[in-house]
Amino acid sequence: MSESELHEDMNAVTLENEDATHEVPKDAGSEKAPAGPRDAGAPFDDEDADMIVRSSDLVDFRVHKVFLSKASLVFRDMIKLQARGPLSATTYPDTLSPTGLPIVPLLDEPATAVDMLLRFCYIPLLPTPITLDEIQLALHLGDKFQMPHVLAAAKNSILSQMESGALPADRVFAFAWLHRQRDLVLAAASHPSREPLLAGPAYPEYEFIPALALHRLLAFRRHLRALAATEAPCGDFSAWAKVIDERRELTLQTPF
Repeated sequence: MSESELHEDMNAVTLENEDATHEVPKDAGSEKAPAGPRDAGAPFDDEDADMIVRSSDLVDFRVHKVFLSKASLVFRDMIKLQARGPLSATTYPDTLSPTGLPIVPLLDEPATAVDMLLRFCYIPLLPTPITLDEIQLALHLGDKFQMPHVLAAAKNSILSQMESGALPADRVFAFAWLHRQRDLVLAAASHPSREPLLAGPAYPEYEFIPALALHRLLAFRRHLRALAATEAPCGDFSAWAKVIDERRELTLQTPF
């Protein structure tokens, strides 16, 4: 092979290597990009909304600032901060929607929680928590976003269910202790139930409260029965109610 032919072969190999270097693998870019935000839909799809609340799982709720700021002190402060500049830009680089609405991300709350939270901000959509899971979520949201009416709705729901017999008092007591709701703890402990305490099934809440809580409940009930017996030795439940109304010598210590 002549010297000129050798140079031609080397140049050909070099060109082939360069082409291989710039060749794009067949699979490159074939992976799908993560799904972007999606709309929550009705009733949070008003065309005249002036803000978007985005859940942690990227669901966008179109809302009105005035309702949120009036319902929640936390939302009021967040809206003020949003007016000064974008929130959490490192986590949500898109701080404005394609339509130009500001986006307020709630990094810790999934769409189910945000849906309930926002309904509490709109009077026509005001939900009534029914299950203990819903009541637990309402207590969490009401406390976190400083919404007293949400806390009241949750507490009224559980109290009405206890009064109707849908929820036994000892389970309400355990639930209230677990969630550090002293007024509910006292209401459940004072409830004039004719059924023996702790005679029902082992409710899930029992697993998460200390034995001390149940000990104090039993001691409180013994004290309450003793006071009621002084009013009606025959065990008339109206005497129990009278003692409760007067709150005489009734104490139940809690760590909260």
